[in-house]
Amino acid sequence: MPRRRVAIPVRPLLLAGALATGASAPASAAPDPLVAAGLPAGAAWRGAVGDTARWAERQPQRIRFALRVEGRAWSHQGAVQEDSNSLLKPTVMVAYLRRPSVRGRALTPGERRLLEPMIRRSANAPVGELLDRLGGLQPLRRVGRLAGMRRFAPVRVVWGRSQITATDEARMFARLPALLPPRHRDYALDLLRTVVPEQRWGVRRAAPTGWDAVFKSGWNGRGHVTQAMRLTCRGRVVTVAVLVTGRSHHDATAAAERAGRRLLQPLRRRGAEACRAVVPA
Repeated sequence: MPRRRVAIPVRPLLLAGALATGASAPASAAPDPLVAAGLPAGAAWRGAVGDTARWAERQPQRIRFALRVEGRAWSHQGAVQEDSNSLLKPTVMVAYLRRPSVRGRALTPGERRLLEPMIRRSANAPVGELLDRLGGLQPLRRVGRLAGMRRFAPVRVVWGRSQITATDEARMFARLPALLPPRHRDYALDLLRTVVPEQRWGVRRAAPTGWDAVFKSGWNGRGHVTQAMRLTCRGRVVTVAVLVTGRSHHDATAAAERAGRRLLQPLRRRGAEACRAVVPA
């Protein structure tokens, strides 16, 4: 009897790929630019974001966050608006330093007496004075547009009720040096770097070893906490923003710290090598 031929099925997608490329196997994936930069791979960051989102959904606090790594972005409820509290203050500082009458000259002692306590100690009184000097909210809106903040809605009188999102704050902190005029750039970043020790809680405690951190927090004392942090190493940039509403200030700050540690785990697990392995930009 003649032999029966047995047909071997071929997956249509694989066959189509082979025909399209003229190769017998699929082309290898493109190199991950994050790995080339000496950073954890994109898959590691996606995993950390997914893990943090699942964890956040199980918590009694309402937790929203956004993460940016060298321009790549992930978030969990990152477009939901929340009250800014004192996280508005970096935007006020940037708007003031960008004023045409301020950007190209040395700051006066009076200006420093407003800006320094506003950022380093989160003093509230300077905000109203600086907004008066700015002539209203339009300079803040302009900074928001330049930063790519899509849902930023500043408020004049009760300025802590200005509306922000985690995604917008992560984007703003990523672009912060470019938003600041060159003459005042180092000064402004140093204010955010030297927030008083008693306010270095939450995501600030999650900063990985060796990375420079500039950050600011906002809070109302009743369980609402807003934080953003910019991490840099050899020109590489990671920014994170976490917004928490909990039952108490203690609960909210603890949740913000835990969220930050989870999001930054790809770097934190490297320990002392977190910055050493980075390839300069």
